[in-house]
Amino acid sequence: MLRSRRVLAALGALGAVGLVLASAAPAGAAPPAASQPGQSVQSLEWWFSSWDIQTKVWPLSRGAGVTVGVVDSGVQASLPDLRAAVIPGGDTASTRTNGMTDESGPLGHGTGVAAVIAGQGVDGGVLGIAPAAKILPVVVGSGYSELSDMTLQTVAAGIRYAAAHGAGVINLSLGMPAPSASSCDPVLQDAVAYALKHNVVVVAAAGNTNIAGQAAQEPASCAGVLAVGAVGPNLKLWPDSAQQPYVAVSAPGSNIVSLGRTGGNVIGSGTTFASAFVSGAVALIRSRHPSMPWYQVVQRIINTALPAGGSVPNDSYGYGILRIPGALNTAEYKVPASAPNPVYAAYQQWLASPQGQQFTAPRHPKPRPSHRPQAAAPASSGNSAGLIAVIAGVIVAAALAAGLSVLAVRRRRHRRYT
Repeated sequence: MLRSRRVLAALGALGAVGLVLASAAPAGAAPPAASQPGQSVQSLEWWFSSWDIQTKVWPLSRGAGVTVGVVDSGVQASLPDLRAAVIPGGDTASTRTNGMTDESGPLGHGTGVAAVIAGQGVDGGVLGIAPAAKILPVVVGSGYSELSDMTLQTVAAGIRYAAAHGAGVINLSLGMPAPSASSCDPVLQDAVAYALKHNVVVVAAAGNTNIAGQAAQEPASCAGVLAVGAVGPNLKLWPDSAQQPYVAVSAPGSNIVSLGRTGGNVIGSGTTFASAFVSGAVALIRSRHPSMPWYQVVQRIINTALPAGGSVPNDSYGYGILRIPGALNTAEYKVPASAPNPVYAAYQQWLASPQGQQFTAPRHPKPRPSHRPQAAAPASSGNSAGLIAVIAGVIVAAALAAGLSVLAVRRRRHRRYT
């Protein structure tokens, strides 16, 4: 029996093959874990000290005025840690909701993504790196583990929806097999181009090799997308992080504590989280520098990264590990206009291609402002203690059914790389 105040289980990492968002940490990932009795959730958020969030980042920006489009399974907006951050979104799949309910089963997926971006840290809960940003949830699929109604079309429509409804950055912690590492389906590519035309930064998870093998995946492979690999607390590449030429940067993706759909905390690994951290960093930058165009935001993230993996760039880390203080502080960390920007270069090359030349952003209602007054979230279910125990049992049973164990998290020292 777990003694911690909140139930912890394995949060799904990125489902990289087919139309899957896995609900359990994949083979090769760090096992799920429970906090020690009395140990706070925020003490497990090792990236806060690594990035000096409270001393070097938040004095400059907390993400205010920026909306992050979480194109995923929806977000459980009624949870205390997300209630103040989530605004009504949309649904391009079959459920036709406003996105404020996570449709991916007991463990959730979009909820965990949203929490690492903009969690509110209520009562010592998960605290996001951009807590003043808003989350615009867009459902593109639903189901427990296989998002059977997620398609190229629903994802593309989700990207367009987020871009047209005020998102300054779109997070895509999902993927499907790509034709190659340097191309993606025209439907997805056009949707990405639509977002870029609306000055939106598009971020995607690079993929998890234990699920996808070494196959490329989209939308990470799409031109103009900032694709992200995953590293652990020791800043070494997470073993299952995809190694592809489209990887631009890497970010924390191993031993990540986040939030489950039922309100329990979960610990898992995957490029899902790495993508979310970069999206949160983009929100911080766009809040601090609202007039900076999307390609300059991307250029700063790439050129202020901590080089890793030998010669730079490489297929494992890209240009290196995300360093938020450097990307955010334009006065102290100069990035010349001539600095590498492979994401923008790939997009420019696509624009010159026959498909790119034929692309015309369709007419669409004028996007709403990126920072709108907080809408009322759905009322909490008000579960009794008995119902909470039942939900806890379901979550633990799901983790055990996937061959996972519940272990204690060891406190460890983590490298600082600001």
